[in-house]
Formats: sequence, structure tokens, C-alpha cells
Amino acid sequence: MRVKLILFWLIVWSSTSAVAQEIRTIAGTEYKIEYSIPYCSVDGKILLLNAFLPLKASKPAPVMIDIHGGWWSGGNPSTDISGILARKGIAMFSISYRLGEEGGFPQNIRDCRNAIRFIRKNAARFNIDTARFSVMGGSAGGHLSLMVAMVPENFDDGGPTEELKGISARVSSCFSYIAPTDFIRFWNQGPDDVLKNTDGTISYRNANPDIPYDSRPRFRVLFHGITPDTDTHKDLYRMMSPVNYVRKTLPPLLICDGDIDPIVPGLHGKILHEKLLAVGADSSYWMTINGGHNFPGGPGFAKVLDDFLNRTLSIKNTK
Repeated sequence: MRVKLILFWLIVWSSTSAVAQEIRTIAGTEYKIEYSIPYCSVDGKILLLNAFLPLKASKPAPVMIDIHGGWWSGGNPSTDISGILARKGIAMFSISYRLGEEGGFPQNIRDCRNAIRFIRKNAARFNIDTARFSVMGGSAGGHLSLMVAMVPENFDDGGPTEELKGISARVSSCFSYIAPTDFIRFWNQGPDDVLKNTDGTISYRNANPDIPYDSRPRFRVLFHGITPDTDTHKDLYRMMSPVNYVRKTLPPLLICDGDIDPIVPGLHGKILHEKLLAVGADSSYWMTINGGHNFPGGPGFAKVLDDFLNRTLSIKNTK
């Protein structure tokens, strides 16, 4: 273990010294952008993140951790920061995580939480405020963002890697959109994927992007072959679902749906939001009318998001 840890930090040191960087002005704020920073090594794979750091911050900057979508099987960390964040001088970190069969649940949740631990551990290097950590994402990234924000510190995902032990994965708020929140419900909403062969055996078709709500082929991979067919297996699906972690003491959440989403059916976010309100949690909700599987929008949403960021990251002035 000690040898592996030393090797990882040698890789981190050598990679950090050679990290690709650029200076860019975005929405009036000058940023230093660092690409492909290694944040941990797990099962022989080095995981990376991109950092967007406001150059002229007079004090440690608030943080947004961006988790990309892609059915937990595709996608990459962002190489850009939105004007919404840049105008406020927010530092953004866009992270990678293990995908598909290599990742799945709970491995990808563990990766996201370890990225947060790494960012917090390196707060002085990045000139960021460890008390003002938010997380955001859409679709699969929205689910992972909710899990990061909602699970307890001792959540059984494999835990921190050796060099990150003792560092909290806590965040102070979460902005999640078009995310599945209940995997048993999502499985039941998905169409059948069983193929009956001429010899009497059965097999399973691959996921088809043209089939609405086609969750089952993907979940067979992401849950490592386990389906919610027994009470024990259903417990695993619940363990990986944000709806399982509803309680009053959660950080503030902004949850968004598209009302005609062709990927995540039936306003998963609204149901989660209503459960949160019922226990007195700090939850805000937005439904994009005629919205699909996209970033939220519509009249009034920009102000909702602006107010949420200002309140939960303690930002008093925006540009």
C-alpha cells in the first residue's frame, strides 16, 4: 500500500508540473485553467479533473464541482466554464469518474466523493473556500451530484483512497437537473430487454437510444448484473438512489425536471422534492415547461439559479 501511495504522488507531482494551462477571460473574469490534474488512483486507473480558477480573487473563491452526464457510461469533464459561474468568480472543477462496466455503482459515487476530498485537501493551492463547496450535474451527473450531497459521510462506497483519508466529502449545496432519483422506479418504467432465442434460451438486447426510457440494459451493466428481482437486490437499488436519503439535515438542493423528458420519465425530481419538503429539508424545484432532457430554462429560471448560487455560496455581489 505504501509503495502504491508513493508511486501515485510521484505521478501527481510529475503530472502537475506538466499540466496544460491557459489564461482566459470568461464573462469578464480572468481564469487560469488547468487541465487533466490527477486526483486519485484506484484499481490501477488514474482519475483526472479540470480546474477553472479565478486569477484575481481577493479571497478564497467559492467552488462548483461539475459532474458530467452520459448514462454513467460516457462523457468527459468539461473544458469550459459557463458565464453563469464566471460572472460570480466561482472556481469550477469538472471531474472524471470510472464509466460503464469499469465503474458502475457504487464505484462512480466513490470517485466523485474522492474528487471532492482531493479538491478540499488542496484548497490552499487552488485558493478556494472549503466552506463554500457546491456540486452540479445533469442526467447521470445530476444523480451523482445528488448522491454526493445526500449520502452520509460514512456511505459504503469503498471509502477514500489512502492519501485522502480523514478528509470530508461534504458539500454545502447541490444543483441537479434531469436526474433519475429512484432506480427501482426507473427500472420498472423501462421497457423489457429480454430476447427469447429459438433454442429456448434467453439473452438480453443492448441499450437502444431510440427506445424511450431504456434503462434496463444499462442497469444490468451498471449494477454488475444485479436486477431488482429480490428484496436484497432491491435494497441495493435503493442504496444507490437519492430518494433513499431524504432527511431534514441535508444541504440546500435545487432540483430540476423537463416535463417531456424522453430519457428520465415521470418527473423524478418533483417526487424527490416533495419528499424533501415533507421532512422540512431546504429544497427548491424547477420544471421546464416543454423541456426535454436538457439544461433547465424558461422565463424566470435564470433568476432562480442566480438566487440559489448567491444564497448557498454566500455570494453578495455579481458582475
